[in-house]
Amino acid sequence: MQSEETWRGGGVATWPSSGVARSFPASPDSQMVLLVAAFLIFRIGLASVIPLSIDEAYAVVVSRSHSLSYFDHPPLGFALARFMADMSGCECRLVVRLPYVLLGSASALLLFALTRYAYGAVAAFWAVAWYTIAPFFLISAGHFVVPDGPLDFFLLAAACLAAPMLLGSEPRFAFLRWCAAGVALGLALMSKYQAGIFCISALLVLLLTKPGRGQLRTAGPWVAGAVAALGLLPVVLWNMDHGWISLAFQSGRGTANEGHLLHPGNLATTLLGQAAYLWPPIWLVAMACLWRGARVGTPIDRFFVLFSALPIVFFDVIALFSAHSLPHWSMSGFLFAFPLVGQWCSVYSTRRPTRLFASFVIAAGVVSLLAVGFAVQTTTGALTRPFFQRASKFDVNWQLVDWSALTDSKIADEIRHANGYVVASNWMQAAKLAYELGPDIPIEVLPGDPRHFQFMDKSPLAGRNTGFFIAALNFSDEAAHEKDARDSLGGLFAVNGDARHVVQQVYGFPVFDMLVLPVKRAQAQPPKVNMQPAAGLP
Repeated sequence: MQSEETWRGGGVATWPSSGVARSFPASPDSQMVLLVAAFLIFRIGLASVIPLSIDEAYAVVVSRSHSLSYFDHPPLGFALARFMADMSGCECRLVVRLPYVLLGSASALLLFALTRYAYGAVAAFWAVAWYTIAPFFLISAGHFVVPDGPLDFFLLAAACLAAPMLLGSEPRFAFLRWCAAGVALGLALMSKYQAGIFCISALLVLLLTKPGRGQLRTAGPWVAGAVAALGLLPVVLWNMDHGWISLAFQSGRGTANEGHLLHPGNLATTLLGQAAYLWPPIWLVAMACLWRGARVGTPIDRFFVLFSALPIVFFDVIALFSAHSLPHWSMSGFLFAFPLVGQWCSVYSTRRPTRLFASFVIAAGVVSLLAVGFAVQTTTGALTRPFFQRASKFDVNWQLVDWSALTDSKIADEIRHANGYVVASNWMQAAKLAYELGPDIPIEVLPGDPRHFQFMDKSPLAGRNTGFFIAALNFSDEAAHEKDARDSLGGLFAVNGDARHVVQQVYGFPVFDMLVLPVKRAQAQPPKVNMQPAAGLP
């Protein structure tokens, strides 16, 4: 491992002099720029063809009603997509995704700078290389309209700004760096609640390390903390007006145990998911580096361990005690394990450079092919149609394809001509419906799980008396599914016309059925603006 003096100068490992290495540009910096640029182009291509996922459509749709914060997340993760849509006048998939794609590449640059400062340029290249092809950071955080992209960027920005002071250096304008770090951390807190765990990690670094304790005797960290706290202000104000429903919802997701204390199966699923999201060999290297860094690592190693281990351990414990958790919750922790992985690779590259390079090329090829295959499947159904006459997996297909049948069958025009509105059974189908139909057709979501739809502006529904209940149905046993859909109206709406069925297809391949029912309200008046959450909503 490197000494205190070595890391400031750029690291002990040198760029390998093998024939493989010489076939590329001379410096790790050039290698990194080419890699980031290539995958930026690749992700732009994916962003332009892959249909919006449910979460993305939901973010675009509910942000049409501007809000200080949202039911699911703080505001910034949704606001970037809304800013692009409002500025361009278009909710096109590439337009709304572009900030997240660019932030993914900018995060790679910050990761390079942070790792180079700690371990040198070779380690920084490998940290960025594995970050760039990690499936989660390639496809989700660096591509989709989700809060993880802004979260990762601003966490890395805060770490880059504060690292010199926390690692014992005395850079020029240290106080201004602390202030800028506070701004970055505040923006991270405006992106996703996981940023709060980073704040705890930062406090541990300040308390448990000698440079950190020295910094606590200056004004910088205190001012940074005060500035960062301002990022929570929109979340707090919105939750105060809405019964703290967002915080209750998020905490409820992590504590749902379904009557059992321990859930080892859920923990196993979470660990497997983490490995898949990072790329399994790199997940193993990251976990080994974190373990070694915590036990016998240098102060620099422990700096990254403190920022990385806390969210990983926290969400793994949540997975053990909860019936429902998601592997990506801990990805902000693994983000800070990449410098440790890069340092391990820089040492390994001096012994087996060809093997390391080959493993990266294989991983990059496999992950890229999987991403292309996903894009091809969602746009053409090419991987399913040779084996089935129509799609056999309902819940995947209606979530991952465009609902273009609404416009192709003229249903959208019919709703506009009738000055009508749409009724959806839940927030997921409402998101896909509202995105496809556009902002001029208002939508109402039935009680049960409306998410932020319940807090959207209801004034567009005023004076609209013609309703259309639209639901996605499975191809198998259509009669039973239609009955369930009718029953879900729950007396709030009455069917007042004949049912129609529209088949959603991709390049002529049927993927799911759409039920369209004319409905009218059972009540005389439309729902009130800013209605309260449905009873029993977590």
